[in-house]
Amino acid sequence: MNQIENEHIIKLQYVDNRRYEFSKGKFIEEIMYYALGEYGEYFFAPGDWTNEFMLNLVAVSEEGVKFAKEWLGYKDDKRISFIYGNKQYDSPTNPDSFIQKIWSGGGAFIGEVFINMSDEYMPSIIIHEAVHAILRVYNRKTNFPAPPETAEWSFAQFLEEGLCNLLDYLFFLETPLVYGTNRYGTSKENMETYLHKKALEAFVYHKNFENEAEYGLIYPQLMSYETAASFIFNLLEIGTKQDFMRIFDDINLMEEVYGLNMDAKIAEWLAFLEQHKIGTR
Repeated sequence: MNQIENEHIIKLQYVDNRRYEFSKGKFIEEIMYYALGEYGEYFFAPGDWTNEFMLNLVAVSEEGVKFAKEWLGYKDDKRISFIYGNKQYDSPTNPDSFIQKIWSGGGAFIGEVFINMSDEYMPSIIIHEAVHAILRVYNRKTNFPAPPETAEWSFAQFLEEGLCNLLDYLFFLETPLVYGTNRYGTSKENMETYLHKKALEAFVYHKNFENEAEYGLIYPQLMSYETAASFIFNLLEIGTKQDFMRIFDDINLMEEVYGLNMDAKIAEWLAFLEQHKIGTR
């Protein structure tokens, strides 16, 4: 674990019987430790925490929210709330914990993130979930089509999921702190093609999205985290963040912004992936 820089040293408070209500009080979680940062407010559910481990999560979260808000173009003092659990639900340290009993992984509401993982997998997916939470704070939604109701991921909005994956990955490349090693590894060399390689792997795994019930008929090639992230990265390689965010807000502006309609742009991206595939064998 990298040494935590002085700017990230934030006082952790032990709290007794404090409860945090997130998602507007829908879920309630007991809190063991609490810290207030510049960019976030941090709540730790009862568990086997060490001071260094919690401070490292706070440091990564502080840097991550700052990175994501700057990338998205938001400048304000609105904090994101983070609720952390550090054991998976199959062996909860606190039997009354909502996140330890029900959820292993991460999730986001308006301005709120909750993450529950074993220590060995943290810190991970923090920035992915933070981007969701930030977008919800500003009520920023995309009109990209959702998968069909018959799909396993029918609730997902994959252009947003792709953006969250992309910023999570870009943060990994930039931060000096240890982050996302279970997702990206430990070396940051030759990582510029990582997202495109993951997209190619996704096409193989999902059989090129030939299942209409799972992926629908409208832009099925982008109905996954990996392929959507690669597509967005490709758009950013030929345009600007501002160009892409116009598309994020309204997918119907693709031809106006990039000179090709959506189907043609996807075809261009697929041809790029084929060239990338040949070049990386």
